Amino acid sequence: MLRFLIMCSVLSLAVSQSTFAAQKFPYEATVVSDKVEVRCGPGTNFYPTGYVNQQDSVTVYRHDHGGWFMISPPKGSFSWIDAALVEQDRPDHGIIRVEPVDGRVARAMVRIGSSLSDDHSYYGRELSNGDEVTILGEKMLATQRGSVRMFKIRPPHQEFRWIKGEYVVPADQRAQKELAHDPYQIPVEHRVAVIEKRIEEEELAQKMAERERAYRKALYDKLDEIDRRYAEMMELDPGRWNLDVIECDYRQLAERTDETVSALVDKRLAVIERRRGILAQYQNFVRVSAETSRRDEQLAAVQLGYEHTGQQMTSNLSHQRGVQSAAREPDGVHPRLNGAGIVQPLNGSVGGPSYALVAPNGKLLAYLELGPTVQIQQWVGKPSGIVGQRQFDPQYGTDVIKVQRVVPVRLTQ
Repeated sequence: MLRFLIMCSVLSLAVSQSTFAAQKFPYEATVVSDKVEVRCGPGTNFYPTGYVNQQDSVTVYRHDHGGWFMISPPKGSFSWIDAALVEQDRPDHGIIRVEPVDGRVARAMVRIGSSLSDDHSYYGRELSNGDEVTILGEKMLATQRGSVRMFKIRPPHQEFRWIKGEYVVPADQRAQKELAHDPYQIPVEHRVAVIEKRIEEEELAQKMAERERAYRKALYDKLDEIDRRYAEMMELDPGRWNLDVIECDYRQLAERTDETVSALVDKRLAVIERRRGILAQYQNFVRVSAETSRRDEQLAAVQLGYEHTGQQMTSNLSHQRGVQSAAREPDGVHPRLNGAGIVQPLNGSVGGPSYALVAPNGKLLAYLELGPTVQIQQWVGKPSGIVGQRQFDPQYGTDVIKVQRVVPVRLTQ
């Protein structure tokens, strides 16, 4: 069995070699398709230099590995050379001027040009001092040495390009017949159909790729649109946030996308969840603030009542002070309060008030001046009702209560 396989391999190689041996180089060939890429080397890693179209003629000099044919530069091809190395004696003509270096012959490098880009990284020939070139134009090109003035020249002799062999057929009829018997080649009569089918497949694949790119672009555009609305919402007061709508849009997008966009959506959903915590804190703050405002309003209303009754009591207290300070009200009789709140000590200046009456939210209600027999330390920090004389003191800019008595109270929430 092994001997049989070896014999088959040798026979196939012999047939292939005899077929190629019959083909003499160079030979003329015809392009069988439109817009066929011509490259600066035998492979797709070499940059394209231009296109040839159906019925264009090319001269084939060699068949290289991978099915690439080495051809003479097609019509319209050009090369680049450093203008500093050329002595231009006529507008379209120049002579290479390179002096020997350390006794060695100097060379002028010719780079392969491309009609599709400014790429010139590959070189095809080296010219010697005195060689002539045909100048087609000039241009400043970016190189590793910076921007360099280059002459655009006709490709010199023995400079080549490469084309995929399946896109050309020999112009000679005898060569076409020999090609038809090569088991490793597509028959000439079928080559156009095969190439057209391949082109159709490539065009279909390109359309599918474009459709996929358009679809992915639409997904990213939608993601950007949701991100924009989210960013605009974050500029608003938290009370105007609508996180549910944004989250719903993100989740709907994640259902019809790939893993990459889905991962991006997951990160955004995690951020929204953290924003929900902030929103909950804000809503709690609003609730507490509303309750505090209601409490302040209630205290303010009570305080106005205290001021009114305090004015009525002032004249009575002035001539009944001694009696009131000594008298004890009977059980079940509630004193008229001149203030209600929480007693807080002050670290004020010497001679100033030592205590203040404040609301539960810390708002100052009045300063307290203690009578000689009033022990107020036990009321510090507790809800307290203040009985005494209350009046506005311009020195402090607020009310001052001369405390005669402190009683427990229940502050309205």
